[in-house]
Amino acid sequence: MPAKKVSFGKKPAPEEPQGDRLNEWVAHRERQESAEQPHLDQPEKMKRLTLDIPEPLHRAIKRKAVDEGVTMVELLRSLLEQHFDASS
Repeated sequence: MPAKKVSFGKKPAPEEPQGDRLNEWVAHRERQESAEQPHLDQPEKMKRLTLDIPEPLHRAIKRKAVDEGVTMVELLRSLLEQHFDASS
């Protein structure tokens, strides 16, 4: 069986640099955006937590979340916040 030939198109030409205007925008973008928008409450930073739990416990959490009409994440986050009083 003959080898399959793969051909690549011509390398695209580099775009024309826009010079100092582009560099200035990148450097001062955050300042410009904050001046354009009123200061809104920033969403709280989140950290990921991974747990290994037994299948029966997972099923029980999932069943409870479905019964309450929430996601598992919302249910667990609420329980953790209640237990650790994260509001303070």
